[in-house]
Amino acid sequence: MLLRNLYDIFSIVHLTMHFVITYLAWNRHQTSDNLYTVFYCAVLCYYSFSCACVAHNCMHCRTFHSRRLEKIYQHALTLSFGHPVLTLVPGHNLSHHKYTQSARDPMRTSKVQYQWHWLNLILFQPTVAWDVFKIDLRYMSMQRIMNSRYFWDTSMQWSVLVLSQIILIYSHPAKFLIYVYFPHLFAQWAIVTMNILQHDGCQLQHIQCDADETVAAPKNFNTARNFTGVFLNIMTFNNGLHTIHHMYPNMHWSKLREEHNIHIRPHIHPSLDQTNLCTYAFFTFIFPGKRVDYLGNPIVFSKDEAGVDKDWTMEYAPPGLTLVDYDTNFSIRARMPLTTK
Repeated sequence: MLLRNLYDIFSIVHLTMHFVITYLAWNRHQTSDNLYTVFYCAVLCYYSFSCACVAHNCMHCRTFHSRRLEKIYQHALTLSFGHPVLTLVPGHNLSHHKYTQSARDPMRTSKVQYQWHWLNLILFQPTVAWDVFKIDLRYMSMQRIMNSRYFWDTSMQWSVLVLSQIILIYSHPAKFLIYVYFPHLFAQWAIVTMNILQHDGCQLQHIQCDADETVAAPKNFNTARNFTGVFLNIMTFNNGLHTIHHMYPNMHWSKLREEHNIHIRPHIHPSLDQTNLCTYAFFTFIFPGKRVDYLGNPIVFSKDEAGVDKDWTMEYAPPGLTLVDYDTNFSIRARMPLTTK
């Protein structure tokens, strides 16, 4: 009874398969066999992305009863998709989920406003990555001052990841790039890009957050787009069922299908319940490729929607600690104009 939910056996098997395939690809590498190289690289791109989905689920709902086993599992997931899983806490859990599509969400889709909609899809992750990283640094700096377990655990994940990648680069740079770095890069691009697929053009029910900002209501059914295809959700551990996840972020992934059918499908607008992600992406981003909301109306952004992010970290600071106390002093500080409102 190590697992909190027996369905996580599938997650663990999937994670194990990632490392087994990486080992096989690394040890059977032949520079003269391009077909072999492309095949293993493509398979590892999928497995790295699916492990990123597992990591996302893990950070919302713990896998093991034992904290020690949970830490080991998080390290394995960190190595599987090339990013410390605990950084999902500030970059995803505390910002995107609480302030979806608002100025406090560094992953809001309004940050990309290219006329060619397919560019919005391709460049969304590179556009928001720096802003998410700034939030991670700021939150980590605050946790360092507080000497929290989160700071030390995240620092350890960063250390293990960087050290392992240095060893692999030294061992064989070409293998590292093909079988580790590129799959990790794809996984990070894909898991973030899901945000524009699932939220762009969806409704925001306005709830006052401060003098000049509104955020989405948690029980608004039309705030996310769902991809309900069975095959897709088997391959991504139900990460296509997004509305129910936003309503109940701590619900285990194995329950999302049933709860979506009961609580979401009868109420959501039909256009937000898509069966096939590939078909939706083709018509939305390629042909005719028009950026419209879920009602079919052109999306019009205000001038400041893609502007400066608003800081939310003060909500988690202890009494007496101000933003100035923990704002990072890395050489990039001059380029970090987050407001405190």
